[in-house]
Amino acid sequence: MKVRYPKSRVKNNFIYGLLMIAVGLFAIYINRESLFSYLWVFIGMLQTGTAYYQKRKQYLTIEGNHLIKHSFIPKSIQISEITRIRKFVDSYRIETTGQSLLIEKSFIEEDSLQELNHFFESLSPRLATS
Repeated sequence: MKVRYPKSRVKNNFIYGLLMIAVGLFAIYINRESLFSYLWVFIGMLQTGTAYYQKRKQYLTIEGNHLIKHSFIPKSIQISEITRIRKFVDSYRIETTGQSLLIEKSFIEEDSLQELNHFFESLSPRLATS
């Protein structure tokens, strides 16, 4: 199961990245010696790359016995080792004996958030939930 980012988030990141690249190229056209002009292009490429990564990998992946949070440094938790799911207003904290994982609700598409809630409810008979 993939827990997706909101489409607006991915689209906005992509548009902002392209806008930064365009501003940087225009600034390079005006003044080739300025380091900041090249910096705009670089940051725009990073922003566009982030949007591509978010579209390709999405926020969370639940497959087999692993829950994987995709980020710059992905974090993985084995589902069988989950001891507690703490539910807050704007996030979830998944805890095992040795580590914890914070899941931000604002980064999740509405349909995927409902699927994630159903998944957590299916685990709840064997876990402590708060």
